Amino acid sequence: MRRYQLRAALLWAILALSGLGLLRAAFSLKSNLMPWAVALFLTVCLAVQVLLYRTAGAYMRELVCQLSALIDQLTQLREDSVFPPLEDTILSRLQQQVERLASIWAGLNRQAKRDRDEIQSLVSDLSHQPKTPVATLQIYGSLLSQPELSPEQRQEYGSRMQLALERLDFLLDSIVKLSRLESGSIRLQPQVSDVEELVLNAALQVRKAAEEKKIQVSIQPPPAPIVVSCDPKWTEEAIFNILDNAVKYTPQGGWVALTLEAYETCCRINISDTGCGIPPEEIPKIFQRFYRGRGVQAVDGVGLGLPLARKIVQEQGGWIKTKSSGEGSTFSLFLRRV
Repeated sequence: MRRYQLRAALLWAILALSGLGLLRAAFSLKSNLMPWAVALFLTVCLAVQVLLYRTAGAYMRELVCQLSALIDQLTQLREDSVFPPLEDTILSRLQQQVERLASIWAGLNRQAKRDRDEIQSLVSDLSHQPKTPVATLQIYGSLLSQPELSPEQRQEYGSRMQLALERLDFLLDSIVKLSRLESGSIRLQPQVSDVEELVLNAALQVRKAAEEKKIQVSIQPPPAPIVVSCDPKWTEEAIFNILDNAVKYTPQGGWVALTLEAYETCCRINISDTGCGIPPEEIPKIFQRFYRGRGVQAVDGVGLGLPLARKIVQEQGGWIKTKSSGEGSTFSLFLRRV
């Protein structure tokens, strides 16, 4: 673009010099030479006009090509520059606006892709994961239709159907919760919360299951109250999910211990158990959807508690660490302090 500006400036300079030359000739030349001077000036004007027209045409053609390249850059979401970004020209400013628009467009495309992926994942989960409890319901429903069953058998099959229904309800509820969190349709509402209260509420929910297995659940309170910024409902659910796993995978007569530690910018909730432990190669996988370790298939579960807990904690700027030495495990939840 600059070369066209220089060319136009040069042509205007030639025209100006020609005009000055004509004025000078008007005072110095003889009157019979004046028509020749005027003719020469008009010829120069015509030549300059033709050159200016051609320069303007070439400039417009290049401008159209560059604007076309700029539009192509926008449609293909490329990040290369068509016009020099440091020049303070209308076209450079236009390019900056287009680049901002392209950035917004790219962000919307990424969000749309995430939404599509979440929908596909949800549809896939809803298509495959409920098959086991549904098959169980079908089996026991068929058995209950047999007239020769004794009252004891009917009661047993009815109880198993109830367990299958509860499992199906828990599975669907967990899938929907996790998908809504991952898609952003649920917004957590942080507020000032007491960590010990959250832990106590979560522990109450596993009390019955722990008592049935004679598992001792102990909570070591902190020396002073620890206050964090979190959504109490969802954070309590994250703590419960990990605590529930600890009770499930701890054998009868074991123990589960909760300790609370305060740091300058965050707090730490440790949930330790005397369960079967987690092999080192499986630790990176336990937060994947529906993943269950090789040695725990006999324990009831769907493999969604840990992914849901981690998502809840991460959405609030926290994180979870896992440590297992082959026997027993410790899950540490880190939450931001107020």
